[in-house]
Amino acid sequence: MTATGERAGAFDAGGTRPVPPGGGSGSRAERAGRRTSSTGPIYGAPVEPAWAIRRPDLVALLEARHRITLVRGGSGFGKTMLVSQWANASDVDGVWVDVDDDIVDRATFWTRVFAMVEDSGTLVVEGRWLPSAAQLGAGGDLRRYLTRFASHLDTDFTIVIDDAHALESPAVEEDVRAMLRVTDRLRFVIATRSVSSFDRQDDGSALDLMEIEAQGLLFTLRECALVIVRSVLTVDAKLAAEVHEITGGMPLATRLFAERLDGSQRLTAVREMDTVVGRVADALVASVSAPGGSSEDEFWTFLQRAALLDGVTDREAARLGAVDTERARKWLDAARSLGFGFWDSDGDVSRFHFVPITARVLEKTVAGADGGRSPEADAAAAEVLWGRGDSRAAWARAIRTEQFVLAERILRESFIAVTDDEPGAFEPLIAVATAKLRRFPYLTAMLGLVHTTSGKGKAVGSAYLVAAEQAARTRSSQLGPDDRLAMLGVRLIALRLEGRWAAALSVASEVSAASERFEIDERPPAPGILAAATLQAAVTFLGVGQTQDAVRLAERVVAAPGVRAELLAQAHAFLASAHATAGAMGLAREQLIALGRVRTGLSRWGWADLASALLAAESGDLASTREAIDGVLRSAGPEIRLRVVPVRSMLDAAEGRSLLSISAVNEAVPDRERTIAPPAVRSAIGRAVIALSLAVGALAQSKVALRSFDKGDPVIGVCRAQIALVEDRALEAVAAASDGLGAQGIGPRNRVELLLARAAASLRLGGERASLHDLSEGLRVLSSQGLRSPWSFLVESDRRSLALLAERAGLADARLLSELEAMPTLFVRLDSFADLTAREREVLTLLVSGLSVSVIAKRLVVSPNTVKKQRASIYRKLGATTREEAAIAAIARGLLDA
Repeated sequence: MTATGERAGAFDAGGTRPVPPGGGSGSRAERAGRRTSSTGPIYGAPVEPAWAIRRPDLVALLEARHRITLVRGGSGFGKTMLVSQWANASDVDGVWVDVDDDIVDRATFWTRVFAMVEDSGTLVVEGRWLPSAAQLGAGGDLRRYLTRFASHLDTDFTIVIDDAHALESPAVEEDVRAMLRVTDRLRFVIATRSVSSFDRQDDGSALDLMEIEAQGLLFTLRECALVIVRSVLTVDAKLAAEVHEITGGMPLATRLFAERLDGSQRLTAVREMDTVVGRVADALVASVSAPGGSSEDEFWTFLQRAALLDGVTDREAARLGAVDTERARKWLDAARSLGFGFWDSDGDVSRFHFVPITARVLEKTVAGADGGRSPEADAAAAEVLWGRGDSRAAWARAIRTEQFVLAERILRESFIAVTDDEPGAFEPLIAVATAKLRRFPYLTAMLGLVHTTSGKGKAVGSAYLVAAEQAARTRSSQLGPDDRLAMLGVRLIALRLEGRWAAALSVASEVSAASERFEIDERPPAPGILAAATLQAAVTFLGVGQTQDAVRLAERVVAAPGVRAELLAQAHAFLASAHATAGAMGLAREQLIALGRVRTGLSRWGWADLASALLAAESGDLASTREAIDGVLRSAGPEIRLRVVPVRSMLDAAEGRSLLSISAVNEAVPDRERTIAPPAVRSAIGRAVIALSLAVGALAQSKVALRSFDKGDPVIGVCRAQIALVEDRALEAVAAASDGLGAQGIGPRNRVELLLARAAASLRLGGERASLHDLSEGLRVLSSQGLRSPWSFLVESDRRSLALLAERAGLADARLLSELEAMPTLFVRLDSFADLTAREREVLTLLVSGLSVSVIAKRLVVSPNTVKKQRASIYRKLGATTREEAAIAAIARGLLDA
């Protein structure tokens, strides 16, 4: 796209034929005709186009008057429009110089500059200090005349250089530097397509340089809407958003789009939008001035392949376009100059971003049936995405282009094949014919995952999972070590999704043994396959509650050499979640910090989000906890979403919504899903139901919920102790807590809760010394692990008693006790729940049956106000605020059975 597209009058009425711009060439008198005064707008500045919109933020950057202001962007990015908008409104003295074909060298350029200064009539310097054409072209010391002019400036003066990229002599930039050294009254505004050699350091001193980069020149959504309004008078938000998405905010493309819109057209059909997009692309193609020569077709083909991905490095573009890196860089620079995109630096890495409409332009430019696209190019794009550490996007592209071998390989060597993936990530498989997937057990397992978690095809999903597991088991005996390990990964996925946890645990143990054995083998498996399978086994161990084994395996992945950055990040994220689940919050934070140091193509990790939610819950900040939980529910996969259900229920209890939360837990986890959920998750959900029941005084329901736990679950001891404390059976609480502390595999969180429960029970029995021992150890673990929530699971009266005991014995500092006091209270003693009177029970029965207050009053032969007072008393005693909550509480406590 040529630079003429940026200036006033660059297109004729049809909008496709380039015509000469208003400035930059012609006689000196013609140029002078645009400026007749030595004050006001910069002399020679082109007239601001009628379609131009106000860009005050960018104009303000130009008005800041830095010594050098670089406005950089490709053709069509609106450089000239922006600078002319500022120049025509500014009160500075200066001249505007277009670098056109008449300027062939350094001397010609400066001759043009000072001819413009002379024509402008500005009185910024005495005539004797103004270099003549003879002096500048005589071959003498040109720079001496330039610095002499600069040093004798009587007032501030600005030189605008448009199309500076056309200057072929680097000496011009050195001239500019030399002039700036001798005066502080001169400034330059330089509009260019290319990267300037100006540095921010000049001979050890700072160079006052300000840059407006290409991405800053792109129109915002609001500016896009304003451009459309200029053409069609009205615009709706949807149309503006569509145009902005298609053009990426590129000024020239946006204007062309607006010019081709019909005032009555709303582009309601996809075909209508495609028609307009095609016409805009035609106009852009007509304005393109590509590198000539025999390599021009190769250039366009390369660009189309490079544009398969956004934000490509020169190395990635070289791989996509099948050229060497040097040529890829050169051609991307040419693409920037043509207005197809811009470079952006991400730390030490420079990436090229194509404007969205580029793809349509290239479709019309590249010759050939495939337009430069091929299966090899698509496979290369997937490989590049994978190399960036974005295996999800790489896998999806491989599936869409039916690169099934590559798709299977990505699953074998990445962690996305577990159920903590983003929702809908594997749905592209549904569009693939099943017959094409029979040779790929991993893909078959993923197809089973899609159907199983969709809620609509569980039977079909189960069949796929069984088929995948059988195929993997059958093939294992025929394959080498790498593929055998990969097939164990397939089996783990299938068995876990089927809820066959005993079998999954057996396979996970096999993977664990294999990973240990491979450390001493002469030919270890590929690092990616080993790490992915090991992490899958770690997920299985965590699912069955064997947290220590899960942590051990994940730490093995972190320490393994040659592991891809994405897998390393996944291992850190998983470790953070495992530690946070167990209650080792300090270790969880360390893993999140380590995750932040790993550079990958992804910014969100499901397991890390879960760890963040658990850490927020320990802080007592209910708002932050709710926000973190909502983030997990929006972005994580089914397995992790199940894990936040108990956390959310405890948050509800802390906010006084225990009654409704009991129903919410049951609705969130249907019986079938609760059956196939990991045993550790089932345990946490059962624990949540018991806690919610105790919070509303539903003792019978909490005891029934105890039956849902697996035999040997260490959480049983915690729940029994807490039920006994609410029921005021201190001896039973001591026994239950002691049994729990003797169980195998209890984590820090459960250990603290058991110690605090036993301390509270001992204190009730008068055993202050025993209570002090348990309280001291409990507070030590609680403090060292960064835990606070266990304090919420104490009965309110016990919290006060233990806090006084800790303060009197000096077991904790004031800050810790204050943080514990701030934690919400969940439980009170059972005798704190007042019984309803006989009349209140009668009113409650009628209320939950749906009768109105007036009808109840007539039936009981009392006034409506009496019924309202009785209703208020019922709600207060039940801890309810609505009729629905009162019904839930009444059913939970068995008040409607009598």
